[in-house]
Amino acid sequence: MKKQVLKILKEHQNKKIIVSVSGGVDSLVLFNLLLELKFELVLVHFNHQKRAASKIEADYLKELTEKLNIPFEYFILDIKTDFQNQAHHLRKKHLQEVALKYHTDVIVTAHHLNDLLETILLKIARGSNLLGYAGINERYFKDGFYYLKPLLTFKKEKLINYARLHHIKYFEDVSNVSDDYFRNRIRNYLLPLLKEEDEFPFAKVIQYNNTLTKTFNYLRKTTKEFLGNSEKIVIEDFSLLDEVIQEDVICYLLEREKLDFNQNKITDLINFINGAGPNASYSLSNEKEFIKEYSVAFIRSKVAIISFQQKLDLKAFNVLPNGVFIEFSEEFNFEDGFIINLCYNKNALPLIARTRREGDLLYFNYGHKKLKDFYIDEKVPLIKRNKDIIITDNKGEILVVLGRYLNNKATLTSTIQLKYGGKVSE
Repeated sequence: MKKQVLKILKEHQNKKIIVSVSGGVDSLVLFNLLLELKFELVLVHFNHQKRAASKIEADYLKELTEKLNIPFEYFILDIKTDFQNQAHHLRKKHLQEVALKYHTDVIVTAHHLNDLLETILLKIARGSNLLGYAGINERYFKDGFYYLKPLLTFKKEKLINYARLHHIKYFEDVSNVSDDYFRNRIRNYLLPLLKEEDEFPFAKVIQYNNTLTKTFNYLRKTTKEFLGNSEKIVIEDFSLLDEVIQEDVICYLLEREKLDFNQNKITDLINFINGAGPNASYSLSNEKEFIKEYSVAFIRSKVAIISFQQKLDLKAFNVLPNGVFIEFSEEFNFEDGFIINLCYNKNALPLIARTRREGDLLYFNYGHKKLKDFYIDEKVPLIKRNKDIIITDNKGEILVVLGRYLNNKATLTSTIQLKYGGKVSE
């Protein structure tokens, strides 16, 4: 067992090791192995506030680290909903914070072969991508940190035997017996059935994990080559990819945004990209959405649409609700904004600035055109349409769409210079 731990951590022998210790047999066996191998350690413990014994375990680990003169980092987690998922993200966040605090990039956890098999079965049941189906990576590098799991090839029974043989004190987590969580039900009912089968090849689980991980690594390399340095999918090129690469492109973009997904969502997004109209959106969460804009698709933060209507004073400095300013003059002496010659009729004042509406019309020498059709012809993305500022007279005739259209009808008999700036849609 020591040899395996040393093999996984060999490249990091001169670094501080952040080790997550729960108080259970697996993490305390790992902690003792790392001690015997003379690694410089920082012990991190999480109290999930699920058991009365949690305080006892924390006190024991604090006392142990004080005796050994090892730094002890203790976090009490307060989780209201989606316990297992939120707990995972919080533990990872705090482990990274501790690693930064101690100027290291190595984080070690005590996942073992039983955890690997549980995770594989869980992913199969819920659906995932290729890496998810592989279960747990023995070692990987992400967000600037090395995540290492040196006990992954050992069954839990072997860890228990090692603890007894070396008189390592550990605590039993009674919450693992609860059937409240799907993972626990796999652990308590499905795994015991598999263990009863003498021919069940536990060793082949590692081979399965390695095969899928290698295949995924090759696939992910292809995905990154396709995207290059861009955060956007070129839809025409995407449609030519094999389906398995399309799926991984979607997974990669979702992972980069730290968004949860399953096979149904991946399939929906592929259909969205390949089949939706030229301007469309797909909600991913409360904060993020997938956007399709003509030839490209990408993830962005959701943008609140600000709709407004505001009268304009020709003699004042007008500031609109979206942060754009507008002012008027017979002739501006300096140019610190965009200036246009606006045609209007003096008997149709006041002028009004607003956002677009259904049925808006633009006027040309040959007649009129719906603003919606103008946008389609000019391939203006939806987000920019919603930001556009339209100026009309008091009869509703559109005089200008800032940056896109100017009404030059002969019936507009007066002219004034309009200057605008600020957060203008381009």
